[in-house]
Amino acid sequence: MRAAVIDAPHSVSVVELDAPECGPDDVVVAVKYVGLCGTDLELLHGTSSYLVDGKTSYPHHFGHEWVGIVQESGAHVHDLAAGDAVTGSTMLFCQSCTACGSGRRNQCSDLREVGLYEHGGAAAEFLVMPRRALVSLGRAPAEPEHVLIEPLVTVLEAVDLASVSPGDRVLVIGAGTIGSLAIAMLSQYPVTVDVLEPRPIAHLGPGSAAHSFTSTEALAGPYDIVVEASGGDGALGTGIGVLRPGGKCILVGVAAQSESIDPGAVALAGISIIGVRHGVDHYRRAAGLFPLIRPALASLIDSVVPLSDAKSAFDRLESHRTRPKVVISID
Repeated sequence: MRAAVIDAPHSVSVVELDAPECGPDDVVVAVKYVGLCGTDLELLHGTSSYLVDGKTSYPHHFGHEWVGIVQESGAHVHDLAAGDAVTGSTMLFCQSCTACGSGRRNQCSDLREVGLYEHGGAAAEFLVMPRRALVSLGRAPAEPEHVLIEPLVTVLEAVDLASVSPGDRVLVIGAGTIGSLAIAMLSQYPVTVDVLEPRPIAHLGPGSAAHSFTSTEALAGPYDIVVEASGGDGALGTGIGVLRPGGKCILVGVAAQSESIDPGAVALAGISIIGVRHGVDHYRRAAGLFPLIRPALASLIDSVVPLSDAKSAFDRLESHRTRPKVVISID
């Protein structure tokens, strides 16, 4: 099968790999679309923690946001049929460790992650997945917007942890994919949502955010909740600084640099800082929400690039886009 791999820093190639074999509890999927995100860029640049920690190496077979069509099901799989559209979890948890047994599957001690480490990615004609990690999208055609179900599950986890109440004032820092999805979801609640994003924003629908700010000086705090979705330098400090006493900072963005904050100020203000690591339990929920927020998802897609030109998809992701998501089509 054809697949795209990052074969060295700043180098992407289309190669031939062996097609995956289908085990009794597995499903082979004919991949239709793959989304690229900042994690893929870090793998391209050679700065990813997965490379630094030795969890993966070059050539790296990427792709963890995807949608496809069932090609073949294993002998033990009876609830999916050839032709069904599916997507699946990035995190492949073991189901037997202490974390999995206590319901914290995103903290699995024997975790594998599709397209990141120990499981080949979806940037290929075919992908094999354990049935338990898949969610059915029915007989509907696979669409580019479906790749956004994967980041949406993290947003659903963040919104649940935020425990928003009617009338809350919420600030979302960053209007990339995660931040924009957070705004789309929070706009369904009776809360006021502001966004802090220094770059031009062309993809947020009318009424999704009450105010859009380009600098911290203009922020109209205090806020009940801050969703930090940028991973930018100093963003955590900014978020804490505009929270009301007792407010919550939901930390979704993964910063490349460490940051100093005043723990005394956090303690005396009774502020909660809550980290979010994916939303592995929300795939069915995200798939169910897809029809409701499909226009918001479609507005995030900048371009769709064929697999044969995968390097240009990365080039586009690094360019000055006004929409955050670049998608590879398995042509």
